[in-house]
Amino acid sequence: MNMNQTDQEMIKDITRMGMKTGILLRGVMLQKVDEETLKWGLKELCPGDLMSRYFPFLVTRPDYVNLLNILHLVYSLEGQLDFQIKEYGFDSLKDDLHEINFSLQQIGEQFDLQELAQAV
Repeated sequence: MNMNQTDQEMIKDITRMGMKTGILLRGVMLQKVDEETLKWGLKELCPGDLMSRYFPFLVTRPDYVNLLNILHLVYSLEGQLDFQIKEYGFDSLKDDLHEINFSLQQIGEQFDLQELAQAV
């Protein structure tokens, strides 16, 4: 796939955010990360900034659907974490983790992310 520098930066930014979110969620599942740490971690990832920056482009590119999925999941998770935990409990985060992992796997198959894996 022929990608320009902007595409490469976007792919790395969103993939990095997805990987870090996956690490946080795995920590929750292993009871090593508490709710406050999860909230802090998600806020530090700045999904709203990435949403503002990349969403308009992603919705025009069906081949980037997995990037959009990760961006949307993390953005929603940060914004609605209190509600999700209150309504569905911490177990509901497993579904988010599975979906993020699946999208990351698809992205890994679609793009060469060797450089990114070393940076995280």
